Amino acid sequence: MIDVARAAGVSPATVSRVLNGSNSVSAEMRDRVLTAIKKLDFRPNQMAQGLRKGQANAVALLVGDIEQTHFSALTKQLQAALEVIGLNLILFNLGHSDNRLLDFLQRAPAMRLRGVVVALSDAIPKKAGPMLSALAEAGLQIVSVGQNLNRFDVPSVVHEERAATARSVRFLIEQGRRRIAYVGRIKGSAVGTERFRGYRAALLEAGLPFDEALVWDNAFRYAAGYDAVSRALEGGLEFDALQAGSDEMAMGAIAALTDRGVVVPRDVAVVGFGDVEMGRYLRPSLTTLSNNPAAAALTVREFFEPVNGRRPRRNLVLLERALVRRASA
Repeated sequence: MIDVARAAGVSPATVSRVLNGSNSVSAEMRDRVLTAIKKLDFRPNQMAQGLRKGQANAVALLVGDIEQTHFSALTKQLQAALEVIGLNLILFNLGHSDNRLLDFLQRAPAMRLRGVVVALSDAIPKKAGPMLSALAEAGLQIVSVGQNLNRFDVPSVVHEERAATARSVRFLIEQGRRRIAYVGRIKGSAVGTERFRGYRAALLEAGLPFDEALVWDNAFRYAAGYDAVSRALEGGLEFDALQAGSDEMAMGAIAALTDRGVVVPRDVAVVGFGDVEMGRYLRPSLTTLSNNPAAAALTVREFFEPVNGRRPRRNLVLLERALVRRASA
């Protein structure tokens, strides 16, 4: 900035005002400064600017598992949304580890972050609550995506997981399916638990028995869906429909059914969760519940740059999941 000031014949303070978009600089001086910046190929150091202000232009995104399609899609959309308002995104993959989460929250104040976006399906450990509150009190904007953390006074952007699964299971029941299995992560997963509750509620609402033998608690993975269905078929379990807790698990389930001569959807209808792109090109194409990471990202952005000077009125923003009907159910 001193070099730019010298080349333009102005003070460093004037250069700073031009860079910050101040209206207190004359048009003639602004042109001189901008010409000098271009000639010297000057680029402001955002990290240094953040240190001067006591806060960097960066937001940390904590995800449970970056290999899951939902988290990678959210990362892409959130990065694009924050760039529009001049914020950078720093990704932290926690790998379903409570210790990594607690370690990050302990180190976060020294990182001079603008805020933290918590995008986890795992249940938040009790120790994390006071740490999240302390970060908010220190001036960081904290937002949760995926699960409701209002109990920690954290604004949350969540999908209607329970209602969505109930809607899907009702659809299967209306088709005449009566032995509906469920495969998905439940224990230890706040999001997975909500999805499972919707499945069970829809069965009870329809007067169908809840059979624990048809519930398989597994990770949100292709292999987990394949293995769970394979074991069920080998054990002689009978079912005519399957609600999966993720599209990945649904795809693994369809592979297991196909390998054993079970025709989808004639013999077993399958519904996924998350509407990943591959599901459209699977054969049969995957019926699923929608996902909208772009809407989630734009909503999160409003907490960092309020629209018309106002943040979202509610600390809990619900996003709907629609049933996307394709050939698997």
